[in-house]
Amino acid sequence: MKILIDTFGADGGVEPIIEGAIKALETRDFIPVFVGNDREIKLLVRDRIKNYEILPTNEFISNDEDPVRSIRRKKDASIVLAYEKLKEDGYDGLISAGSTGALLAGGLFILGRIPGIKRACLAVGVPSLNDEITLLMDTGANMDCKAEFLYEFALMGKVYLENVMNVNNPKIGLLNVGVEEHKGNALSKESYKLLKDSNMNFTGNIEARDLFYGKVNVIVADGFDGNIAVKTAEGVLKSVGSEIKKIIYKSNKNKIAGAILKNDIKSLAGKFSPDEVGGAPLLGVKSYVYKAHGNTNATAFSNAILGLLNYIDMNVIEKIEGELNGNR
Repeated sequence: MKILIDTFGADGGVEPIIEGAIKALETRDFIPVFVGNDREIKLLVRDRIKNYEILPTNEFISNDEDPVRSIRRKKDASIVLAYEKLKEDGYDGLISAGSTGALLAGGLFILGRIPGIKRACLAVGVPSLNDEITLLMDTGANMDCKAEFLYEFALMGKVYLENVMNVNNPKIGLLNVGVEEHKGNALSKESYKLLKDSNMNFTGNIEARDLFYGKVNVIVADGFDGNIAVKTAEGVLKSVGSEIKKIIYKSNKNKIAGAILKNDIKSLAGKFSPDEVGGAPLLGVKSYVYKAHGNTNATAFSNAILGLLNYIDMNVIEKIEGELNGNR
């Protein structure tokens, strides 16, 4: 299995990308196809990977650039070269920690959408206090949505969870300002009706304050609301973690208490660590694509690669197509 790896775009540069690939190879066998600076990649790999390929380029698309325009104009950009190669036989998946906009635009304009899907979206894993598996869809790829897009997000999330995460008949919830059916704006109300009338396990509205309680397995939202929800949650978790650390080191008595609770605190922090998931699938495009966190490290990127490999193994795209055909 050949996996295309965009080496540009991570906050930590190329090193966590290469180290993550090497770490993933300890668990799964695949051929990394690194897209980026030839010399830098070879210096970091050294002789630690026996079988790998390089697509050399020094050009990439940054977060500051217009993604659609850049995809069309920068033909030698790493993500463009990776997508073009992914269309060839023998290349199975693509992963990038770079621009989310460029990843989405490349998926739409180079690969194309799954027939019957109008918008692709990122399915981001959300940690839960009760260990239920939860996806938030979308988290920024689609800022302006129609109700039919949210219906598609729910359908793709359902198929992904059933086949990759072994969640039977996943519960679907709609992110809203209240749990009552009549709450929300026009998009929320129209989306509610579509989901309620579907054959999916739709349980109703869910509020942002319940994000981490595992009440549903798929939380459906437009990219604007989903992005605000997940970034607010990330900020709160970071702030709380920082405050807990300050409290522990405030006095010797607190330090002793912290030492006693060390394993429990570490376990709780691990549950909410983005490193455990590493990334998210881009659902709705014609091939297997994964988005790693921009601030990824070797562990997180390794986990993202392993997530992509599981995604490929389960033939999720073909199953989404089958689900769409069954609902026509």
